[in-house]
Amino acid sequence: MNQFRNLTVLVVDDHKGFRKSLVSFLLNIPAVEVIGEAGDGQEAAELAMKLGPDMVLMDIKMPRLNGIEATAIIKNQRPSVRIILYSMHDIEECDSEALGTADRFIPKEELFEEIPRILKSDQVFRSGGCWNG
Repeated sequence: MNQFRNLTVLVVDDHKGFRKSLVSFLLNIPAVEVIGEAGDGQEAAELAMKLGPDMVLMDIKMPRLNGIEATAIIKNQRPSVRIILYSMHDIEECDSEALGTADRFIPKEELFEEIPRILKSDQVFRSGGCWNG
């Protein structure tokens, strides 16, 4: 795999303002390319199949399909896609068994702090190391 290829990311959140903030944040990180945005889990699953991102950053609580349901669909069709779920609710409030299909959970208030570290880990994975999400 070419280690110089940008990491492609799909951003999924039903709150447009937060989604746009997250996209803007990601656009300032070198070697990251936001290839799509979705406002709900159904749209996320459809775009993930169509665009084939390396990573999906997705809120859990959304209309139509929630992030956990969308994760199961995406992982079934594209198991190599790394999916990072986030929520403003504590992980204890979420079904930890269902979260097992995702690669990682991050509290929403820690997302902007954790993203650079996660992406750095993912770059290591893509250049032959191992991703420790």
